[in-house]
Amino acid sequence: MTEYNAERIVQARHLEGMTQRELSERSHISQSKLSKLQNGFIVFKENEARAIAAALGFPMAYFTREDPILPMTAVTYRKTSKSSMGELAAVSIEYSELCATVSRLAGLLGMPAGKPAWIRDIAPHKTDLSGSEIDSIANRARTCMGLDPIGPVGNLTRSLERQGIVVAPMKTTGGSDDGKTRLTSEGITYPQYEGMPCIGYSAGKRIGGDRQRFTKAHELGHLILHRFRRPDTPQQMEREAHLFAGALLLPAEDMSRSIRRNATLSDFLKVKSGWGVSIAASISRARTLDIISAERYRSLQIQLSSRGWRKQEPVNVGEEHPLLLKQMIQAVFGVGSSIGGEQAISSFDAAGKLAIPFRYLDCWSDGLVEEGMEFGFVEDRIESVASDRVRHGMERERIPVG
Repeated sequence: MTEYNAERIVQARHLEGMTQRELSERSHISQSKLSKLQNGFIVFKENEARAIAAALGFPMAYFTREDPILPMTAVTYRKTSKSSMGELAAVSIEYSELCATVSRLAGLLGMPAGKPAWIRDIAPHKTDLSGSEIDSIANRARTCMGLDPIGPVGNLTRSLERQGIVVAPMKTTGGSDDGKTRLTSEGITYPQYEGMPCIGYSAGKRIGGDRQRFTKAHELGHLILHRFRRPDTPQQMEREAHLFAGALLLPAEDMSRSIRRNATLSDFLKVKSGWGVSIAASISRARTLDIISAERYRSLQIQLSSRGWRKQEPVNVGEEHPLLLKQMIQAVFGVGSSIGGEQAISSFDAAGKLAIPFRYLDCWSDGLVEEGMEFGFVEDRIESVASDRVRHGMERERIPVG
């Protein structure tokens, strides 16, 4: 007899941003009964599971899983004073579901389950780290990832994926374009996770490619710097990850060659064009390296504000679209047909066996093509997350998935 996990009702509601009252209206189960189910006062039976699954658009298998939800204190997503507990819970739940999904896929494909060995090898243990030590660790990371010691990182997302790190856009991390979210952090990871590492990030239209690249580098910093240690305050953790991201994307030698002490915003525009890093982050990096003085730094900050560049910088940096998770899903659930050059998948099988709605798989994979799409069969999607989803025209490098 199948047992149903009542805790999953609350988790699904948080993911969908749905109140108990709204679920009651959609499922035709009274609020009183829902409350009793959620609190374990009555047994969660198949008929209630079917009604709730239909109301939420979730596969029945979702309510049979016992996957643990990571506490917010374990992940690197930072909260703000405006963040509600419901929003924060949704981030933690979605990231936990992403990790569980990746773990299931890795198991089905026989892929290594843990972190790349080099992350453990270069991860520091000492309590305090200086800026120069973080620079050194970032340089070692570039070497381990097969990157040149200097020069731009052409496609950071692909460099991460080649190391077996899943990079995935997420619904709940503050990247939606509906203006409703009160979350401002744009990335999340779990440094102590023993499974295949995952970096979640925001991918709404309001977030440019330069910010996304920095966010991914920032989360890699967490994976490495905080694998074996945890600074005393969240602010210190964020500062270290920020310094790491700057060092990874803008090596000191590159900055010293490109920026002088009297550098202008035009000089930093050239850095943005060449290295794919925002003007604001480049100015911060130059100050960290003491290439520009504190006075020059303040002057540049004032100029950024006066030109309105804090909200919208010139020079567009294109988005990097992830491939690894998509290819993992295609390897397991792909069918013979190809639509527009993309391998189609069986959306029903994928959602059922991975115990998560197809729309989340589509979101995390940055776009999937389902079997039957050519005949008008189209699954629901989380379109607010995608900024410029390129389903058929993107680069198609193959990443080994088995």
